[in-house]
Amino acid sequence: MNVKNTLIKNNAFSQSTILLVFLLFAVTFSVQAQFVHPGISHKLSDLDRMKYMVEAGIEPWATTFVNFSSHPRSQYNMAVDVDPAITTGYTDASQNWFINDGVTAYNNAIMWYITGDSRHADKAIEVFNTWKGIVRNEKSIPLDSGRVWRIIEAAEIIEHTYNGWTESDIQAFKDMLVYPGYSNTTVPTAAINSKDISFYWKIYNGDPARHGNQGLFAYRTMLAMAIFLDNEIMYDRALNYLKGEAHRPDDLPYPSGPSINSNQLVSCEYFDEFSQNGFESTVVDYGFNEVIDNYIYSNGQCQESSRDQAHGLAGVATITVMSEMAWNQGDDLYGHLSNRPLLGLEFYYRYNLSLNNSYPDQTSPWEPTVASGEYIERTDRSGRWRSLKINPYVNCDDSPEALERGKHYLMPVYEMNLGHYKDRMGLPSNDYKWLNRGMEILTAEIGVEGEGVVSDHPGYGGLKFRRVSPGDPISGFNSNGFPDYNMNVLPMTIEAENYDYFVLNGQDRAYNDISVTNDGGEYRIDEGVDLKECSEGGYNVTGIQDEEWLTYTVSVPSDGTYDIDINYASVNANGKIKFNFGGEDITSEVIVPFGAPNSIGLTDWKTFKVGSSVRLSKGVQAMKVLFSGSDNAFELNNITVSLVAEDLGPINLAHTYGTASHSIDSDPCPYGGCAELAIDGNTNGNFGSGSVSHSAHGTNGSVKWWEVDLSNNYKIETIDIYNRSGYESRLLDITVEVKNTNGDVVFSKFYSGYPNPTLSIDTGGVVGSVVRISKTSDTGITLAEVEIYGVDNVIVLSNIEHELEQVVIYPNPVSNELNISLGLANLNLNETSIKVFALSGQKVLETKPNSNNIKLDVSQLNSGIYMLMISDTSKNITRKIVKL
Repeated sequence: MNVKNTLIKNNAFSQSTILLVFLLFAVTFSVQAQFVHPGISHKLSDLDRMKYMVEAGIEPWATTFVNFSSHPRSQYNMAVDVDPAITTGYTDASQNWFINDGVTAYNNAIMWYITGDSRHADKAIEVFNTWKGIVRNEKSIPLDSGRVWRIIEAAEIIEHTYNGWTESDIQAFKDMLVYPGYSNTTVPTAAINSKDISFYWKIYNGDPARHGNQGLFAYRTMLAMAIFLDNEIMYDRALNYLKGEAHRPDDLPYPSGPSINSNQLVSCEYFDEFSQNGFESTVVDYGFNEVIDNYIYSNGQCQESSRDQAHGLAGVATITVMSEMAWNQGDDLYGHLSNRPLLGLEFYYRYNLSLNNSYPDQTSPWEPTVASGEYIERTDRSGRWRSLKINPYVNCDDSPEALERGKHYLMPVYEMNLGHYKDRMGLPSNDYKWLNRGMEILTAEIGVEGEGVVSDHPGYGGLKFRRVSPGDPISGFNSNGFPDYNMNVLPMTIEAENYDYFVLNGQDRAYNDISVTNDGGEYRIDEGVDLKECSEGGYNVTGIQDEEWLTYTVSVPSDGTYDIDINYASVNANGKIKFNFGGEDITSEVIVPFGAPNSIGLTDWKTFKVGSSVRLSKGVQAMKVLFSGSDNAFELNNITVSLVAEDLGPINLAHTYGTASHSIDSDPCPYGGCAELAIDGNTNGNFGSGSVSHSAHGTNGSVKWWEVDLSNNYKIETIDIYNRSGYESRLLDITVEVKNTNGDVVFSKFYSGYPNPTLSIDTGGVVGSVVRISKTSDTGITLAEVEIYGVDNVIVLSNIEHELEQVVIYPNPVSNELNISLGLANLNLNETSIKVFALSGQKVLETKPNSNNIKLDVSQLNSGIYMLMISDTSKNITRKIVKL
């Protein structure tokens, strides 16, 4: 394993000896190494990015998470009720159970990390413990065993982020994956022949006899398994084979070749197929269709492109999934053979997208041919298939029903690959032109990536793989020299030497440094940034020159104002510094001072405020520190970002502060429908899901009611009522009231009919503390959820101003331009800002007025309900607006 690190090089891996028993033999060998954990498809910083972007409500993370969290296998109450009789074998009867439960475990592992709800982690562990006893694998081809990668992804996340999975159960699950035991010297032939094996011994040789995607599935699971098991030899077995290299001297050889072929079985215009009669042993480590150079040809053509388009995409996508795994361990499989995986994607999407889409540079469907030199006629490495022509159909079936070309463009492979080639590597846009075009079509048609086929595609890339910076945030390096991937969560002090980590050369990606080498000679010695030991301890940035910069990926938890301080030492006042967040300068170039009471030398460390009450927007983003002025004027030790004041955005007051009650008889929770179920944050209207409140029934004419008490007065803008499903008419003809803490009714309105399925009420910004919903029909009042949106700011009644008379907005609902008249609001215009928030709390628009009459362009907002906030230093005025 060739993991790049900056403290201790490759020979720093700790070695341990593992005793493995194979029926009648035992082999002792060294296989363990240190890996980045979690580190299959998701490093800890990747999980952090998902978590904090979802919490901030930033798109596309927010919408993708809603879709992901709504998936049945993302629920912690998803049943794992497989018959125990089939949990000791991987067979025709258990295969789909195992794969689907693996998706449940993986989805719940992601849910656990994002939500912090341990019930999701426990669900994943339930899956692991259900299947940890597999000792038999009756599936005939490696492809089937290669489909199980999701459960290994889940195990990797849970083992390294949750402490509720016992060591004995972890070990049992690990042992199961390689049953009857792992060896790098001896093949358990008898166990394989009798099928008394689990997964590793089904996939360890890939699949030399078949199309490349099948063996690639096997190597993908092997690579995931190796990382999870800390097995360097297994990791290199997968990685080296994909690159067409020889096996490690301390490992088993790869299959020999070439194939022995004879009779032609099939012939059509797209390909010829031949029978296979075994393999010669003349070429050791022969390399079959799974080798990247054998699967994606030098023109980008896929080995299976003459077979059909679906398999071609699956194979290339599997290579890129392994590329992300390898990158997380410090290896650049993405860049193998001058970005060959990207070339395969571009070839595929050009052929498939151009069928139904016209572009200035491709006005008609692209037809690569042998005659044009754009298609390669070639016999694959199995010897079974000879490609003659690209195939828009399935195999040799050219009936209209068999047309596959142009049908798979919505598969979720864009985000991960654009995240690497576009956002991480910053390649020229022409290199990923067709990949980007496919992403644009997907976004226009369905918005964000979905699940896809779980055994083929990464899935939900807008949550998992969308990037915000080329590098990744770290807190330092562990004793083995591996980066500790951790998000910088503000407010905090960031050590300047822990700028973002980049697997390859970080120049112009994670940093810009004029000198080629680390002239300070300390800490990250194989990178360009100049670092030296700091007189205060640790390290500091030295040799700072004009136009250099450093990047730190940070999470800003909330909109608001922040102070930015640096700890520095200077020798003159000719150096400058500037801060940029999310691509926007939030400070100007500031002179770093010299001379008492400021720093007077390179060992005189002082604190200097670069930015005072600068405004930051919430979400994960790149913090870029830019240097200018004279060279070597100062050195930098650390950066402190501290919160001054958090913006008060609209929140669901009912869920945050509410206490619910309802009209009852002797039973406080009639039919199990406790009142608080209507403020639990769950809008599911299915009574059986345990999220619906239900009061007792009564006679016709008697008042049935439900209410929530917020304890204090708040400015209430919107009340959203979610009805129960299947019994909507029970919420017929309701009255909605708002009372303040004095008991005064400040809002009351009767609504005929019933919410179907929801009712959104604009209360006009009344100040109140209790919301009551009542009716007089004979059945009890039943509610799925009541959400009350307003600003998280307690209001004392004596201080209430008549803001309704002071601010006028029109038209509302609005299509393009919203007129805002501040009237007599008595706002300080120099300090006033106007913000628009989605109901999730995400700020989507902000401006500063220059008069009391403003025209606000909202044409770019999606249709829906938003909260408008007008603020100065003394007050917040909020209104609900509806965008058509």
